[in-house]
Amino acid sequence: MILDWLKRVLGHKPKGTPTRPRLAKLLATADVLDDLMAALIRSQRQRHEGIVYLLGRTDGDVTLAVAVFAPEALTTSGSFHVPTRSMVSCMQTAARFELQVVAQVHTHPGQAYHSDGDVEGAKIRYPGYVSLVLPEYGQHLPSLAGAAAYLWQKPYGWIELSDDDIIIIPGSGPWTSNSFTAD
Repeated sequence: MILDWLKRVLGHKPKGTPTRPRLAKLLATADVLDDLMAALIRSQRQRHEGIVYLLGRTDGDVTLAVAVFAPEALTTSGSFHVPTRSMVSCMQTAARFELQVVAQVHTHPGQAYHSDGDVEGAKIRYPGYVSLVLPEYGQHLPSLAGAAAYLWQKPYGWIELSDDDIIIIPGSGPWTSNSFTAD
């Protein structure tokens, strides 16, 4: 018992315990960034935090965002609240198109980081779910300059994504008819 306590205190991990997170990526289409920018215009003008959700698919490590859902929300210059009915509508919309709610995107008045309130307020947490925080009320969109991105992975919780972990796919993506050319 004392040996187990010492191992925990000194940081020794039992065999088979992962020592670092698996590869994690967020992929989003350029159209998603454009839609994100449009969805946040009202909150930017009000100088309020904005909130949107991204719909797509994830395998727990790689998350692909293909659509934006802007919920009805109560916002202030430093906070937001999404009522249950708005969250239900978001989930129903995702299900209608066989998608998942894969990310929460919200803005901060200054720099982007995961505040204690953000960690507590991120009610959706499953492997591959992303929390993206945009600085200065998202004014830099469609650029993600200064953004802070986190992906939920078990057993680690929120892991921070680097700029290299976020990939923007030009246009809508290869799955749309307007992306194809005739041979």
